[in-house]
This record gives sequence, structure tokens and C-alpha cells, in this order.
Amino acid sequence: MLSTLIKKELLDNLLSFRFIITLLLCLVLIPLGIFVSIKEYENARADYQQSLGLVRDASQGMRNAIDVEAKGLRPPSPFSIFAEGLDKVLPNEILSTRNEGLSLGNNRSMDDPLSVLFGKMDFLFIVGVVMSLLAILFTFDATTREKEGGTLRLALANAIPRHRLLVGKIFGNFITFLIPFILAILISITILLLTGIIPLFQSGNLLRLGIIIGIAILFIFIFFNLGLMISSLTHNSMTSQITLMFIWVLVVFALPRASGMMARIVYPVKTQQTINLEKTLVRKQIEDEKAEALRDIFLRRRQLDTDETQPSYAEMREPIVQALNEKKQRLLEAIERDHLARKNTQIRIATILSRLSPLASLTFAITEMSNTGIWEMENVYNSANEFHDTVIREVHSKGYKDDIPGTGMRMNMAYINMESIPQYQIYAVSVGQGIHAGWVDILLLTLFNIVLFSGAYVAFLRYDVR
Repeated sequence: MLSTLIKKELLDNLLSFRFIITLLLCLVLIPLGIFVSIKEYENARADYQQSLGLVRDASQGMRNAIDVEAKGLRPPSPFSIFAEGLDKVLPNEILSTRNEGLSLGNNRSMDDPLSVLFGKMDFLFIVGVVMSLLAILFTFDATTREKEGGTLRLALANAIPRHRLLVGKIFGNFITFLIPFILAILISITILLLTGIIPLFQSGNLLRLGIIIGIAILFIFIFFNLGLMISSLTHNSMTSQITLMFIWVLVVFALPRASGMMARIVYPVKTQQTINLEKTLVRKQIEDEKAEALRDIFLRRRQLDTDETQPSYAEMREPIVQALNEKKQRLLEAIERDHLARKNTQIRIATILSRLSPLASLTFAITEMSNTGIWEMENVYNSANEFHDTVIREVHSKGYKDDIPGTGMRMNMAYINMESIPQYQIYAVSVGQGIHAGWVDILLLTLFNIVLFSGAYVAFLRYDVR
């Protein structure tokens, strides 16, 4: 009986105009989006390789440690093909200098201004916006259409259990909808294999891709259950369609975007420009203290110039400079730590608010699996700080050049082989770490499905077919 009901729904949908539209959109948009994203990733990777070569060419010979600028480059994420996320706006240039400290830059954020204006049509966008809308169009009249045509009353008059009829509708519609989606995915995977841009059979990449597709299917199923529930709560197709469109606009466009605005209002945080200004003032304050302290040391040492038993200027300056550098480091870290803590709190508030929409959970889960999410942002900043600390220890701590007020310059040169400068490294988030970062959102997507399916089940059991 159940298989008969599923077959009926399958045949009704396969012969419908909405199936043809869904098939055309899936077969065009998903492979096209993947292909365009592949080309963008190839360009970004080529730019990274070229920039890396230039950095290596500049890292030749001996150079005064005082003037060394250690530069690191972050490679683009291969799985940004599926979800660009934060990949294009995260820092991709990490610079460590003696005077300015650690600075992070990005030279890719405005490569494609139109995608910034309108958004990128990647796999995440297509699933989150296009597929969710198509899922609603598939189910908005799943119950009302049959009521209006009289077939629902006829089916129930034949003693078909309501729950069985509901399950047949869900699976019949969903299987039909998955046919064009899976076909488009297979074409996209074929494109990936032909380009060889991602070694799918290495480093857990196939598992990562499978999880991304599974999350997408889980998300689409939410809108199937939503459509069936609203269709079972209304008594004509027009009312169902208008209600679903209102909910779709609310959860797909309004809630995710409003959450960040609300978080900034509820919990404001200083801008990065303000934080950089505070750090500059700290550096100036410490440099002024250092200049005065070194002047006192120099004058005192000059008075003892004939006494060879007294420590040299270099020996006298070392503990004072070290203490002031440690003080500067503590103050800068305190500013950064406080700013980061407040920023993380703001992000958590925005995240909690946005998760009222299943689109937010889809975005968080897929970007984490694609190494383009919030976890990757923390990964970049942590790896940049590790790089800077290593450079300070192995390069910037060598030699000195003191500008002493009223006395001139005092220098002690230390030369560094540029090839020995520490290299910046960032470790890709593993599949396990991606699951750990996204498990809350995967759970939320599952709960959305359970709640909406339960609502559709109860509504259909109580539906008035007259």
C-alpha cells in the first residue's frame, strides 16, 4: 500500500511542469556554480603560488635583523568551491615587523566587487535560496490540491490510514525532488574529477564532500516538511502559498541578516580602526619610556667610561629593554584579548539569534566543513599569532638600534640569513574538527525536521477533508 502511494506521488510529480522547472534549474545552476567556483579557486591558487614565489625570492642573503619583515601567506581553501564563506575576506597576508608588530591584510576582498554587491552563486547559495524555494513550490499544495480536487476525500473513503497517506506524500515528493538534485551533484562531481582541482580520494575529501551533501539534503527536507505542514493547516492552495512565501522570506532573508544588526545594537564593540589606534598609542608610550631610560643609562655609562669593571652599555640596556618590551607585549595583548573576547561575545549573540533560521545552521555547518567558517577565522588568527611569536623570538630579539634623545644613535648589528626566517604555517581544519565545530547546527537541522514533521503529522491527522 505504501509503495503504491509513493509511486502515485512520483508519477504525478514527474509529469508536472514544476518537476521540469526544477530539473532545468538544478542541471544548470549547480554545475555552473561549481564550474565558476573552480575557476575562481584556480585563479586564487595561482595568485597564491605567484605571491609565495615572490616572498621566497625576497628571502635571500643576509639582512640586518632590525630591518627584517617576516611575511606569511594564507592559501585559499579548496572547499571554498562549495561555500566561499569567509575565505575571500579573511586575512591572506601576515606581516611581522619589529616596530609595528603583527599586521594582517587582505588583497582579495575586492577582486570581484559585483559578488560583494550581489552575493556569490556558489553551492551554499543555491541550496539555501533556490532549492528551499523549489521545495516549497513542490509541497505548498500537497494537501490542499487534493482537497480542492476531491481526491483526498476519495482516498480516505477507501480506508487508507491517514499516516500512511502522509508518509507516501512526503517520500513521493522528496524522492522526485532529489532526482534532479542528485543528477546535478553527479555532474558537478564529474567536473571536479575531470579538473582534478580537489583530490577527492585523498585526505578525507570524499567524506567531507559527502557530509556537505548530506547537510544540504537535511536542510531541503526541512522545507518539504514545512510545506506539507502549512498545506495541512490551510484549506486552499493560495493561502498556503502566501503563508509559505512569507515564512520563506522571513527565515531565508530577514532573520539571518537582522541577527548581526541586533547583536551590534545589543552588544557594541570597538572597531578595528579604534583598536589599532590604541595599540599605536601604547607603542609610542613604551618607546618614549625606553628612550628616556636608555638616555639615563647612556649618560651614567659615559660617566663610568674609564671603569672597565662596570657593565657595558649593551649589558646595562638589556634588562631594561626586555622589561619594557614585555610590558608593551602585555599591554598590546590585553587590548587584543579584551577586543577579541568582546567580539566573540557579539558573534555568539548574533549566532544564537540567527539560528532561529535553518539557513543559518546550513551556512554554519557547510562553511565549517569547507574550512571557510568561524572556526577557520579563529584558526587564521591563532596561527598568525604563533608565527609572530616565533619571529619575535628568533629574529626581532636580535640586535638593537637605539635612538637616544640628545645623544644620537647607538647600534648593535645582528645579521640574519633570510632563508632561516620562520615560515608561516596554517593547518587545515580536519573533517573531525569540522564536525565538532558544526555538530550543533547539524543537530538543529535534525530538530527542525522532527518538529516540522510532527507538526505536519498532527495537522494532517486532524485535517478536515470536507
